[in-house]
Amino acid sequence: MPTVLDWNPTVDPSELVRTTRETIAAGSAVVLPGDSGYVALINPVGPNAANQLAALANARETVPAILAWGPDDPAGLGLKLSVGCQRLLSRGWPSPLIVEAQGQPDWPAGWSTEVRRRVWKGERVRFRCPEHPLFDAITPELEMPTLVVDTFLPTAEEVLDTLDDPATVAISSGRLSTEERPTVVTDSISGWKIQERGLLPTEEVEKLASRIILFVCTGNTCRSPLAEGLAKKKLADRLACEVDDLPSRGFWVVSAGVSASSGSPAASESIAAAAEFGSDLSRHESRPVNPQLLAAADDAIAMTRSHAHILSSRFPGIGPEPILLCGDEDLDDPIGAGLGVYRDCARTIMLHLERFLPAWVGS
Repeated sequence: MPTVLDWNPTVDPSELVRTTRETIAAGSAVVLPGDSGYVALINPVGPNAANQLAALANARETVPAILAWGPDDPAGLGLKLSVGCQRLLSRGWPSPLIVEAQGQPDWPAGWSTEVRRRVWKGERVRFRCPEHPLFDAITPELEMPTLVVDTFLPTAEEVLDTLDDPATVAISSGRLSTEERPTVVTDSISGWKIQERGLLPTEEVEKLASRIILFVCTGNTCRSPLAEGLAKKKLADRLACEVDDLPSRGFWVVSAGVSASSGSPAASESIAAAAEFGSDLSRHESRPVNPQLLAAADDAIAMTRSHAHILSSRFPGIGPEPILLCGDEDLDDPIGAGLGVYRDCARTIMLHLERFLPAWVGS
């Protein structure tokens, strides 16, 4: 008889992780709560893998995906992803998202022809890490690759009935909604596109896939907001789009401070100086640098050597190597000075942003 365990978010999941790992290693399936009903984890080299996949496919039209935790997982199968989809796999998990890679995989040893046929649909391979706290704990501990199948069934018991295998283990968190499906993003040589809209909103996909450009100063009210606003203006002009459209064009520009509090407006002089260059800082709210923001950034651009040093020492090994906006020079803090000094600061920022544009958008 299948084993059914209850999910309790207040209990240490280590025992569930161990049970999941041992069950999959033995070739049996594990049923877990997901973001669109329950999912099944299957060992692709297990002796019953083909039968398990066939049973789930007969119950629901679904394509198995490879459980993914990072951008290196497709590369392990010889599949190349665009930079945007690499960012999705790096930043997006766990989430209600499926990323499809195109190409001929380098199949791991032991995968049967039937397993390969079910995973490789339309010359595409899917990657997935469902949104549930269990996957934060379980995925890094599993032997990879492991297959994950969306059953789109609301209860663990219904999945167990479908698999009809007494060695299956299920972790139940009650009845789940199956009204909406994961968002499906397809990658190709021309870039990524949303193939099927779903639970992960389009604007969130765009942000996750964007190049994140982070400007850093002290309090995030003077220099870094100016740099953020002026960089947005320059990028929008270069791409012939509106500033609000930058995420859909692959750019998310933000700023933060190494000693900032949250929610403070930009300095009035920064707002005025930015407006003279066509940028609107009236809605800016300060934020402190944190490891999550830094880890997600593609570019960390500091105003001074001190800011770069603080980033490197406070968050060692996290995010990109900080670089200075002004090359080898610090950008002086205009705080407490008049509008003319802020205006000069904005001019300096505009001048140095020109150096970055070719790397961001090409010449």
